[in-house]
Order: sequence, then structure tokens, then C-alpha cells
Amino acid sequence: AAGIARLIRHRLGISQAEFAVRYHVPVGTLRDWEQGRKQPDAPALAYLRVIAREPAIVARALVAA
Repeated sequence: AAGIARLIRHRLGISQAEFAVRYHVPVGTLRDWEQGRKQPDAPALAYLRVIAREPAIVARALVAA
């Protein structure tokens, strides 16, 4: 599960900072997930899966919020 955040981010071609801002994930948390220091909990993992499937829709929904 730790690699999912990095995989998604690389597939999107964006930096950690860009991912953090776009998807409202603290950059420190993202870094911890990507470096394996922490694992995403169940809700975070579900959120990452939604981002993986529909990145533009999630980003749009967060801008509108």
C-alpha cells in the first residue's frame, strides 16, 4: 500500500507538492507514505484509489468545495 501514492503521483506526472495541494494531502504525510515510514489507513487508501481512477474529477470536486 505504501507504493500506491508514489505510483499514482508518477502516473499523473506531478511533484509531491503539486499532489499535496491538488488533493489536500499534507506533503509530510505523502512523503511518509512514499518512503514507507507510514502506511495509509483504510480511509486514506480508499481516497488514493479514487484518485487513481478519477484524478480529474477528484481535483475538480475539491476546487468546487
